[in-house]
Amino acid sequence: MFNRDIYKDPKAPAFVLLATTIKKYGMNSLEYEPELLRNEIEKDYNIKLPDINMDKLQAAIIVMTTDHFYNDWRVFETCCHLFHNEPVDADVVNPLDAEDIAVGLAEATMIKADTLDTHSELDFDDEIRAYAGQVFFEYGMSTAPFIFRSAIMPSIPGSAINDPDKNDALRELFDGHSEYILNYIEKQA
Repeated sequence: MFNRDIYKDPKAPAFVLLATTIKKYGMNSLEYEPELLRNEIEKDYNIKLPDINMDKLQAAIIVMTTDHFYNDWRVFETCCHLFHNEPVDADVVNPLDAEDIAVGLAEATMIKADTLDTHSELDFDDEIRAYAGQVFFEYGMSTAPFIFRSAIMPSIPGSAINDPDKNDALRELFDGHSEYILNYIEKQA
């Protein structure tokens, strides 16, 4: 599973990039300065690491080693975009959509799987929960979706109707991305 092709593949999931890095360089590599880590990978595998993969790897490291993903909406937004394989330009405002959050949660859940019990969710600060709630509301939901039950939904009169198909679509996207990660790992084995 762990070879240089993963680092070169711009569609490689963040979880797989993180696992590959830990397998090759150990847990201490999560503390490396990003440019040092990039140089090590490029030197050891004789490749040019795509920027998107380095960004996804750094996002995965943030999710695994800090609480920024759970407490800072800017970090949450950036990580979700990256996990959905969307490059991020710091000079451009690009709010999340519901699909970005679904994929971001799938990646973060896989990254944090060893610290979650089977019935718990990722634990987000109110700022993130409200941000996600607004995104889901704009998606057409009035109650929090199954994939993010703790989202704080806006309270707007007349918005009590919830489309169950949207909830199902987000769940399918979350599950589909999780399956994509597992299939990606299996194909590399």
